[in-house]
Amino acid sequence: MDKNVIHLDKNQRIKFVTVPVWMEYIFHKKGEIEKRHLAVIGLKNTELDVHVIHPISQFIMDNWKNKEFNTQRKHANNIVQFLNYLVEHRRSINISSLTELTINLGTDYLNHLALKGVKTSTVKDAERTLTLFYFWLMKIDVISLVPEQVLEKKETHLGTYFESPFHPLYPAKKPKEIEHTLPINYIPMLLEVAIAVAKPIALGLYFQIFGGLRVSEVVNLKRTQVARRMQEGDFILQLQNQNFRTDLKEHSSVKKVRTQRVLEINDWGHSLLRDHIQLYKPLDGSNALFINRDGKALSQRSYRQYFQKVKDHFIALLENHGDSEQKILAKHLKYMKWSTHIGRGTFTNMVAEDAENPYEIAHLRGDSNINSSLTYMVSTERIHRKIEEKFSSMHEVYIPKLIARNE
Repeated sequence: MDKNVIHLDKNQRIKFVTVPVWMEYIFHKKGEIEKRHLAVIGLKNTELDVHVIHPISQFIMDNWKNKEFNTQRKHANNIVQFLNYLVEHRRSINISSLTELTINLGTDYLNHLALKGVKTSTVKDAERTLTLFYFWLMKIDVISLVPEQVLEKKETHLGTYFESPFHPLYPAKKPKEIEHTLPINYIPMLLEVAIAVAKPIALGLYFQIFGGLRVSEVVNLKRTQVARRMQEGDFILQLQNQNFRTDLKEHSSVKKVRTQRVLEINDWGHSLLRDHIQLYKPLDGSNALFINRDGKALSQRSYRQYFQKVKDHFIALLENHGDSEQKILAKHLKYMKWSTHIGRGTFTNMVAEDAENPYEIAHLRGDSNINSSLTYMVSTERIHRKIEEKFSSMHEVYIPKLIARNE
């Protein structure tokens, strides 16, 4: 790569961007062609609103070309933010080319992040990417530094790596402001609100609360990947990566391909599935279980937008019509950060109350290999019964009445 490929002092209207692209990837040994979602780095003219793929994308390919798209995107975003910092501050830090990069400039950038109020984990994540970036620039002779002289090599059981040469001041730890769980006595109400204002995701929300699914796993489901056990009536879901929406920049991937069990509670799940299958039929040939209003597979972004609607109505219901306890909960939920992941957190909390050891929790959350967890099937039935007992008194109050009203 040309050492002067970036002239920071001559580019007045440019910024770096992360560009998601779909490419046909050929596996030479198998002779197969597969579409791969890649994250590369682009250079954008902000005045003309056009971009080109920048040669510096090779850094991403050299380090993570065989990794998942989300991993590539994370590191690409880290580099894009760093390069835009250099462009924005090029005069004050007196830099016109990447050849002039110094270790101190890297440290200054990380301190800049800390001063913006980001979390310590965010700064450390950027630092890891920046260390690899500097090493890469040294290897291709863009920076005239010798890696062994500025980067300390470390040996671990996982291999060799270079320790960060930067010395940023990490931000002070802040108390958590993210809510991970919802009191279980409010779960029926949340589902009722979902049926009323965001019915396309009501079943997905049920899968999250009673199966611990992530939103990316919900939107990857096909209609044919939902089955029910004969005795308990629980759902058995086959979670796989589908790549339904190659027309979108986002990529919703299943964190772990697996068979996932979702508990059937008071026949709520069956009622939701029956209605969902009848109402929402895909028109794009994907056979996706969750679809948008155009009949296309539902994107993760659209799912989150639906959930935001549920969240807003749920809080308003507690705030405007609740008793004193519910009004306090509404105020708490307005202050805290919470999203679709509260379903997985709530499920974990319910399971943990009745689990006898961590392995039972891991099994139900899908954190362990289902095939090697047969010994926990008995414990699953025990936990299932106890959770259903907790909701038995709520059975006649929320879900059946609302479904009846909607019908």
